[in-house]
Amino acid sequence: MTITFLKRTVFVTLLAVASLLSFAKEVKSIKVVPVEHDVDAANSGVVYCLPKTQLRIRVDAELTIEKAGPFYKYSNKYLNISDVITEDSKSWKVVSASVETYSVADYSKRYKIYSETGSLLPSVSMTKEGVLKGINLPIYEFKREDKGKANKGSFALRGRGRKHHQEDGEDVDFNFVQLSQQVLTKTSTAAMAEQVALSIYELRDKRLAILGGEESTLLSDAGSYDKVLEEIDRLEREHIELFVGKRKVVRVTRYFTIEPSAENEVIARFSEKDGFLNAMDLTGKPIYVEVSTQKPSQLNSLPEASKQRKASPLNGLRYCIPALTTVKVLDRNNLLVESQVLTSQGGQIATLPESYLLNENTTIKLDQTTGALLSISTGNEKK
Repeated sequence: MTITFLKRTVFVTLLAVASLLSFAKEVKSIKVVPVEHDVDAANSGVVYCLPKTQLRIRVDAELTIEKAGPFYKYSNKYLNISDVITEDSKSWKVVSASVETYSVADYSKRYKIYSETGSLLPSVSMTKEGVLKGINLPIYEFKREDKGKANKGSFALRGRGRKHHQEDGEDVDFNFVQLSQQVLTKTSTAAMAEQVALSIYELRDKRLAILGGEESTLLSDAGSYDKVLEEIDRLEREHIELFVGKRKVVRVTRYFTIEPSAENEVIARFSEKDGFLNAMDLTGKPIYVEVSTQKPSQLNSLPEASKQRKASPLNGLRYCIPALTTVKVLDRNNLLVESQVLTSQGGQIATLPESYLLNENTTIKLDQTTGALLSISTGNEKK
């Protein structure tokens, strides 16, 4: 009886151990598969996508506005000044450009993390668009990253830019010049010009009197002294501009968003007369972008849908090894800027082993712009 009981006990124990081992094996199974159809995403699991890198091109131009003064014909006669503006004009020139990257979700690269046994999945952090930020990230870390971060994808539509400055020249005029009654009562332009010139000389005499100390009793403190001199300088400058004219330079900025492409792309056209034009307006010279990508070494080079890959499918977290991309912005043949950036387009999809997902102490962080692997850590130990 004792031997029979012991055999039964050992048999039951072995069954229990086998059952526990089988259960443990099932619990530790976490799958990551491509989402090829929307119906695949409807099943249990967490769906994430990798980012698609976009280029934001900033182009700065200068608009020079010149306005002829109403008395420019009399500038040499009354003020002995010959270098004056004689007609209204506007002229444009491109002065600089810059390149930066941001990302949008690439819904052609969606993956689902799930467990066939319904076991607990790791903590998955994503952006609002569903781009994977990491696995088991500390809450304080991704909250800090999101705080104050603007939606970079909302800057400008393709081929269009936002106006940042007044550029029509409406504020370049002489409407607010303070003229004396003697000037305003004159009946001819020549007489008005002569009277304005006399006012300029009077202002200069006033300044000399103050600087020479002749009116020091009226200006007892240094603050009043400086303010009066500043006001005289302003009035003199405004009166002289009635002869020599006004010149104003305005910085105008445009943003253009494009996808990295092997083909040259005209983002706008530019005219020295009219400034930024639509890319289809052939009256302007082209501003275009050249993109060349240096592809990384081939990893997991078989396509996800290939027969070989389906026969032995990969299982593990997908991330991107980005490509080094050179971006040139040219104004006709003049190079404005050349930048090297990392882009997900042209890069390679790589896979982390499943074991990283099984370890609840493993933290994985990805770059939101390129999908690149930034760090893997287990507790305080980084790999």
